[in-house]
Amino acid sequence: EEEEEEEDSPSLSPSSSHSCSRAEHSAPPSDSSAPGGLPLGGASFLSATPAQWSVDEVCKFISSLQGCEELAAHFLSQEIDGQALLLLREEHLISTMNIKLGPALKICASINSLRE
Repeated sequence: EEEEEEEDSPSLSPSSSHSCSRAEHSAPPSDSSAPGGLPLGGASFLSATPAQWSVDEVCKFISSLQGCEELAAHFLSQEIDGQALLLLREEHLISTMNIKLGPALKICASINSLRE
């Protein structure tokens, strides 16, 4: 029964190649990342005001995080824009968005650095 429900998962759908997934292979090389896979100084292709990011810009940001490229579709399907991104907590990522603990911690660390 559970397997049938997974068909609605954006990561399994062939139509999940939305505009935000194009950034998957354009992440900076590992030598330009801080320890933990976080891009140094944030993703330079995004505006400096995260609260004003569109859903697509949030997807690009998530795609730029090492090991989180495939998770951008979750943010697209949940319509997470910049304002919502800054409100996200670890429990939202894990329970509501079904993101594994490791990537959720990386995303939370990146969001915390955006808040500073």
